[in-house]
Amino acid sequence: MTVRGMRKAPTERDMALLRLLQENAREPVSGLARTLGVSRTAVQERINRLMRDGVIEGFTVRIGAEWGQGRVTAMVSLVVDPKHTADVIRALEKMPAITALWTVSGRSDLVAMARTGSTAEIDQVLDEVGSQRGVTRTESSIILSTKFDRR
Repeated sequence: MTVRGMRKAPTERDMALLRLLQENAREPVSGLARTLGVSRTAVQERINRLMRDGVIEGFTVRIGAEWGQGRVTAMVSLVVDPKHTADVIRALEKMPAITALWTVSGRSDLVAMARTGSTAEIDQVLDEVGSQRGVTRTESSIILSTKFDRR
């Protein structure tokens, strides 16, 4: 098994390190080294290699649920005329409220995540998404709560 971008198959330690970083990317390298039973230098070199190989694309911050209260998140499924897919993607990329976009298989072609401060704002965003040239149908689901998030 190889992870896309890696030059060689990931080792057990690579996978263990990735799991630890997914749990807490701010864990000091010395703490990671202790947990993995290797030297700090070995962990730092492994992290650098995983970054260089494109396995680790970056580090991020997860916003706490309490701070995010008052925010409205919607998942928007889009059916798009294939001739206009690239134009739709460019248009959605320019909308600040669209925070992620995925191509998918099934009845929809794209799924977008939209985040705004109110239901009125999400309504405007959904209208704007649906009015893009090439979008033939949308279906939206408002996220009510998060039960868990492994990102």
